[in-house]
Amino acid sequence: MPVSRKAAAVSAMVAAMLFAGACAATPASTNAAPMTAAAAPAVAGPPQPAVWAVRDADSTIYLYGTIHLRKKGAPWSGPVAERALQEASEVWTELEINPASEAAAQQLVVQYGLDPANKLTAKLTPERAQQLKQVAESMGLPMAQLETMKPWLASLTLSLLPMMRAGYDPANGVDRNVDRVAEAAGKKMRWFETGAEQIRFFAGFDEAVQVQMLQDSLDEVAEGAALLARMEAAWEVGDDATLANDMVAEMRRDYPALYDVLLRRRNAAWVETLSAELAGSGVDFVAVGAAHLVGPDSVQAMFAARGVTVERVSPPAPAR
Repeated sequence: MPVSRKAAAVSAMVAAMLFAGACAATPASTNAAPMTAAAAPAVAGPPQPAVWAVRDADSTIYLYGTIHLRKKGAPWSGPVAERALQEASEVWTELEINPASEAAAQQLVVQYGLDPANKLTAKLTPERAQQLKQVAESMGLPMAQLETMKPWLASLTLSLLPMMRAGYDPANGVDRNVDRVAEAAGKKMRWFETGAEQIRFFAGFDEAVQVQMLQDSLDEVAEGAALLARMEAAWEVGDDATLANDMVAEMRRDYPALYDVLLRRRNAAWVETLSAELAGSGVDFVAVGAAHLVGPDSVQAMFAARGVTVERVSPPAPAR
């Protein structure tokens, strides 16, 4: 498969948008060079991330896409999202995030992500193995630790670490802020998945798919932070077209197995759960990765296919 600039971005997007909570401290990253403590740039006025509403006669479900890594001080919402969260009595995120769940997730990373009996470089061509050694040296990652990783974990480590060194941190992510605000307001917290389920998504991929992820991460290891910044900028103004292009289109075309497992199937499962909520009454606020709310298999598209009314509350889609 030829590697385009954005094809290689898929690994960076996955690390940032799905797996940051569980992989924030992998065995390799704990011994790497210190991360910079860069703060987020000042934002001219409040951001206006997109908010959608799914409604029936007596229920409203607000849908809010998130960025899982943000810089210190970066805003997590706009005025419409804040009002929607205040209105809701129940708040949904992808998974429960707390010290206990994160510790359990890191143990599962060790269980499903390490393969000390089979060196990582043995799964690569000699040229790719040499490239891995060069990248590891440039990033200050001990090659001995990378050698014990399965390709999927090495890929996510190489994608995530440059973002964190650029100042991005899961602790500042939109999801974490939604959690904090909702819990402080006494909202009922709900989750779609467990950390173990998310880790098994990756561990279950064929080795060939994992190796392709790793190769793409190696080819564009320096691009992750810039790509995440582009996604952030689009997210802050509700630019769905850019998000769909950067986060979904390439994965759908070049990584059909990843797309099917990480987006399409999960969206379908969430819509099934939320349809049951819609059968009741009240207001729910759903905060999930922005990739789930753009593209042809988005949560909104799946609701619309069921004949359910979905409207974009804010902001108006940018003119193109």
